Formats: sequence, structure tokens, C-alpha cells
Amino acid sequence: MNFLRSLLEAALTMVVLLGLARWALGLFGKKATVYRATPARQLSLLTWPLLAVGTGLAAAGPGLVAPTAFERWLAWALLLAVLALAAPALLLHLRYYTLNAATTLVFNPLEGHLQVALDGVLAYDPARQGWPGPGPVAWSRCRWPGVFWRRYEYLRLPLPQGDIILTSLVLPDMHLLVRYLRHYGVEVQERRRAWAWL
Repeated sequence: MNFLRSLLEAALTMVVLLGLARWALGLFGKKATVYRATPARQLSLLTWPLLAVGTGLAAAGPGLVAPTAFERWLAWALLLAVLALAAPALLLHLRYYTLNAATTLVFNPLEGHLQVALDGVLAYDPARQGWPGPGPVAWSRCRWPGVFWRRYEYLRLPLPQGDIILTSLVLPDMHLLVRYLRHYGVEVQERRRAWAWL
């Protein structure tokens, strides 16, 4: 028991120190202009669903091998309820990761700089290729973001060579990019969907 307590205290200390270091670096660091699906971004999106699954397994685990059938049924019901809460966010995250794992977005609205690279190859640069068109840019957002624990949304940029999809896994706040595109006269249609699946 003392070992688990010391392990928990060490983990809590590490989380606090990492949070303070990130805050301090944020004060003196330069604002990021390159966006990728980094492990830190993925972890921030998956924190609550993974905590729900972990808590559900810890609470239901002993009951799954309980001596009475009633206790086993309760444990399975609890486990299924927790998985039902976490599954939509986990599935949406997995889908977004498959779409944007190799996507790099270089975006600095103050300098008017926007580029999208796929697998390290420049796929879109409005300075060379012009603005998205002929159709409008589709901005799909979840109607009920609380169901997914975090904001999951995506932009579909229609280009002659094929659509480019940018998800919230790459760019945490799509409002900046939407405002930037609208500033340059690009039509952006916002769609609220129950589940921003693509």
C-alpha cells in the first residue's frame, strides 16, 4: 500500500512540474505556427475518455468475477455504461488520427501565411494555387460537443487536385483559420452535426 501511495505521489508531482514548466515556457516562448497531430495534443483530446475507461475498469473489474450473478450483471452494466460514454470520442479520435497523422499545417494569420503539407510534401499553398474553390469550404462541428468531452470539428478545403481535410487534431481552434479564410473572401459554410464524422 505504501508503494502505491508513493507511486501516486510521484506521478502527481510530475504532472504538477510538467504543468508549471509548460506554463513558464508559454510565457517566454514564441507562438506556434506549425501544427501537427502531436502526442501531447492527442493526450489532451483523449484525457477524459481514457480516464472514464480506466475508472470504469477499476470499478467494474472486481465485480466481473463476483460470486453472485447479480453482482456480475451490475459490473457488466457499469462497464458497458462507461464504454458507451467514452466510445464516441475514442472512435472519432481514431478517425481523425487516420486522416491527419501525416498532416502538417503552417499557419500564421498575422503574416498571411498558410500552407498544408501531407507526408512532408507541400499539398496546398494559397500564394501559389489560389484560394479554395469552386465550392465553399465546409466547416463541420459537433452539435453537442459535451458528448465527445472536447471539441471535435473539421474543415474540408475543396481544391482542384482533391479535398484537403484539417481536423481539430491538427489545429485546436478552427475559429482562427475560419476567420482568416473569410477575411480573404473565401465562403465558409458552417454545419452543425450530431457527430462530426467524415
